Amino acid sequence: MSLLRRLWISVVVAMTVVLVGAFTVSLLTARSYFEQQLSAQASDGAVSLALSMSQQSKDVATMELLVTALFDGGHYRQIRFTDPSGRVLVERTQEDTAEGVPAWLISLVPLEARPGQALVSDGWRQVGKVNVLAARSYAYRSLWRGSLQLGSVMLAIGLFWAMAVSMLLRWVRRPLDEMAEQAEAIGAGQFRVIDEPRVLELQSMARALNRMSERVRMLFAEQAGRIALLRDEGSHDSGTGLLNRAAFNGELRRVLSDPDVTPGGCLAVLRIADLVVLNQKLGRARTDEWLTAVAEVLRVGLEEGDDVALGRLGGAEFGVLVPGLGLADGRAMLERLCSAVIALDLELDDGAYRLRLDAAAVAYRRDDTPGALMARVDSALMRAEAEGCIVAEPGGSPLPIPVPGAEGWREMLEAALSRHEFTLTSYPVLSVEGRLVHREYMLRLPTGGSVLTAGQFMPAAVRVGLAAACDLEAVRLGIARLAASAEPIAINVAPRSLIEAGFLDALDILLATAGEAASRISVEVSERGLDASLAGLEPLAEVLARHGAHLGIEHFGRQLAALPRLYALRLAYLKLDGSFVAGLHENVGHQRLVKAIVDVARGLDVVVYAEQVHSAEEWAAAGALGVGGMTGPEASRRMAVS
Repeated sequence: MSLLRRLWISVVVAMTVVLVGAFTVSLLTARSYFEQQLSAQASDGAVSLALSMSQQSKDVATMELLVTALFDGGHYRQIRFTDPSGRVLVERTQEDTAEGVPAWLISLVPLEARPGQALVSDGWRQVGKVNVLAARSYAYRSLWRGSLQLGSVMLAIGLFWAMAVSMLLRWVRRPLDEMAEQAEAIGAGQFRVIDEPRVLELQSMARALNRMSERVRMLFAEQAGRIALLRDEGSHDSGTGLLNRAAFNGELRRVLSDPDVTPGGCLAVLRIADLVVLNQKLGRARTDEWLTAVAEVLRVGLEEGDDVALGRLGGAEFGVLVPGLGLADGRAMLERLCSAVIALDLELDDGAYRLRLDAAAVAYRRDDTPGALMARVDSALMRAEAEGCIVAEPGGSPLPIPVPGAEGWREMLEAALSRHEFTLTSYPVLSVEGRLVHREYMLRLPTGGSVLTAGQFMPAAVRVGLAAACDLEAVRLGIARLAASAEPIAINVAPRSLIEAGFLDALDILLATAGEAASRISVEVSERGLDASLAGLEPLAEVLARHGAHLGIEHFGRQLAALPRLYALRLAYLKLDGSFVAGLHENVGHQRLVKAIVDVARGLDVVVYAEQVHSAEEWAAAGALGVGGMTGPEASRRMAVS
């Protein structure tokens, strides 16, 4: 029982005791008053009758007439006239019943009035005695009416008092509820500040909670900033802020192994020749400043994209990775970037130096290996250095484009959706001990003897406005899998779908059809497609929570400051981006970063999984850092042998 309820009960009990006590005292006082009045009435009647008898003749008939005259007034229940020896000469009695008065009141509050007595004399001689008992029915009726009136007034006072106390306690409880909600919000990662209540005793508590909320918010912000700093230290070049060589190679490995990334693209390297000469002419500090300006020019010159990677591979060598970019477009991109770099003002004192750039681009496919691809681009770069021009080297046979143009994609996707031609393929997510956490299902589209991955058709689906329909089809197929297996599943949903009209309503209906099995569904959203405001995640979290489903974030690692906000959305887990896992057992910077993310996530009750784990060494390193589970080639191998 709550403290306020106990306080309310104690006040009501005390109030009841006071009112009942006051009512009892009033009732007893009224009874005493009526008893005195009845005694006085009986005494007055006896004296009056005795005086009348003393003045009349003393025969029995006259005495009886006088007694009857007084008795017929109805105010007495008994009148008795006796001679000096005690013999009853005249007696009149009547039943003393109080109509309309409950019997319990008569038995609970009896009226015991003294009888009135007076002597009848003839001169100096006593001829008899008169005994008179007053009737109590009038007194009982008056007592009953008074009790009803007094009880009604006290009941009204009691109800008013109870209502006033309830309103007072509700007024006190409101700030208590606000403070309780604030404490729960702090636990949920929402750092609210409430107005200080008017109740003086609660102001200090509210002030302390507000200070705690602000301190916890600052603590999380500090932790997020520290994690971002660790990320930058471990994966970014300190001079230019671009990805360092290890992080760039990790991103390359992720792109080549992620089945949902476009299965082909362009890898380019741009090198500024004669860096030693520049150091001599500009000095080390000015050369570093100029390289930072070059990095900014390259960053601005690249087309924006979630999977575009720009890194400094060493010295004055910069790498560019653009999934989905054709070789001809890659060459044009290099020409544009080279022109932008040459346009930078070197501010040389003699002006005789001419900047020379070497650039090469190679096309790649998903079946390429990172080492072989880097060797190819290094070879092409040597050719560019020797020939003095940009070299663009094609890779293996290009992947066929199944449908040319947006309208062709629209027709093919709409037909596949209407005929339910999509299928799912799964990849296991295992705990560190090798236990299945869930199967991650991804959408596939069989067409013309080949199977298109989501990385091939989803960009087109987004472009023609069918991404939400494809994601709903994936959820529908996933729910069908639940009926055939007891294993938990995870379904990938494009961030763009979250803001499409009608998507969440349709998802709500689909999850309702799953019934209790919906608790085995996790919906994953890629962090790469989310904006800084996390648009669409909050309503998605509400829909999932309504059915007991779970929310996950995949490819996590860029918006580190969003961790507390993600927890407020009841995030179940996040999957670390594969670029942070590549070579984790050898990369101390990434180990510190992963450890920091795991520690913060554990404090927020969020599980961390690692993506694209390729080797047993990476598996062991991630497990030692507190990662809860793994996915990738190593997880698939362990699942196959178990």
